[in-house]
Amino acid sequence: MNLKTLSKNLFNLLIIGLVLSCSNGDNDESPNPLTAIQSTSDSSSCPNISNSDGQIVLSGEDSNNELTCIYSGTYNDSFTMQNNATHILSGPVKIGDDTTTPILTIQEGTTIRGESGKDSLNILRGAKIVARGSKTKPIIMTSASDDGTLAADAQAQWGGLQIMGKATQNCTDAEKNSEGICERSVEGFDAGDVKYGGDDDNDDSGVLSFVVIKYAGYAFTSENELNGLALYTVGDGTEINYIRVHNSKDDGIEIFGGTVNLKYIYLTGVQDDSFDYTNGWRGKAQWIIIDQNTPDPVTASNNRPDNAMEFDNNGKANDASPRSNPIISNFLIIGNTEKHGELIHLRAGTQATLLNGIIIDESNQGPCIEIDDASTFASAGSINSSTLSAKSILMDCGDKKFSGEDGSDLFSTSAWASEQGVVESKNTLNGYKNGANEASVEVNTNLLDSFFGVPSEIGAVPSDGTDWTEGWSDI
Repeated sequence: MNLKTLSKNLFNLLIIGLVLSCSNGDNDESPNPLTAIQSTSDSSSCPNISNSDGQIVLSGEDSNNELTCIYSGTYNDSFTMQNNATHILSGPVKIGDDTTTPILTIQEGTTIRGESGKDSLNILRGAKIVARGSKTKPIIMTSASDDGTLAADAQAQWGGLQIMGKATQNCTDAEKNSEGICERSVEGFDAGDVKYGGDDDNDDSGVLSFVVIKYAGYAFTSENELNGLALYTVGDGTEINYIRVHNSKDDGIEIFGGTVNLKYIYLTGVQDDSFDYTNGWRGKAQWIIIDQNTPDPVTASNNRPDNAMEFDNNGKANDASPRSNPIISNFLIIGNTEKHGELIHLRAGTQATLLNGIIIDESNQGPCIEIDDASTFASAGSINSSTLSAKSILMDCGDKKFSGEDGSDLFSTSAWASEQGVVESKNTLNGYKNGANEASVEVNTNLLDSFFGVPSEIGAVPSDGTDWTEGWSDI
């Protein structure tokens, strides 16, 4: 509908409304025509906003004659992506400019597509994303080519989702800004264009719930790569749960500092590190499934992943503060049967508490656990460390369990695992659900605070539970 037609319709309906109002008296309860027009316009058109260059959101139609809304540039006003349209990212789309505070709301059941590798959705500091899908109507972020014909191992079709917060991270003194705050540049942009970091660990960047991110992870260069979901110094006021990342060329989820917490995370077909953190992440996570064996690597030849979990403090300054020190409970790692890196790699000075987990390497690719770097061992202190700990963990890992063993290390990974009480046993899983062997391992709840649900068993799905990945996360 063009502007002339819309204006004419508005005028006609206003006249009709005035006539009805006069004829029906003071107690008339017929709808206000302005309200009716606003509702109709909102539900059948693209958001009525402009980017910082003054360009409106472009509307069009796809091959099925369905509404499409095309976004580009920076948006400093709040708006809603509604589920009546497909929303298309053209280039890196930014919500906010680091000085404004817009809120992007995404309705349940909405689909967002990237047209090419460089297309990405970026929530800058001060802005928020409220993407609250549901089990029956998840929010889908995917490639414009995702029409059911993509190869099972398609990757890097578009950029991904990046959220920049104001929580703290670690760095060297040289990296601090004039106010003494650690601040860095985000990947996917020119240096200094988009920054992250701050001093508010309770920062709130919004909500992500029941969101599926597919075929992302475009690489600009080998050192400048986008992830499926990147969380840059996101604070613990942010809510993140029920997230699936599938077939990301780079990391599935990478966390750069901050204090953000996560629950119900499902990562499949990720080609670099499925779950990665660095630069002082001190958050919590529970109920994580990393399935490197989906898609089937026998037929999906591009499914040759690196690490399942890669955990760093700071690669350039291993002892930088605040030190990475998350608590991660109830995880399941299924290693790729053709090729994979370390299933858990602890390095660069990190601390961590790993609880109630299952690690499976059925094809004996190895290693399952590796501890690297003198600073990591020194920070842990000893094999019975409480700052680098692994309690109630079951491993089914053949004879290639550990790597990184070095006579100069303070202790060996194998001695640490034994002292921590890591259990070696054949897995009896039924899909992702525990079998008898998993259910028999004693659960550790002593180190869980109020963020965590109280688990009845180790792993991600108890033997008597319901697989929480079903329904909403279908590809």
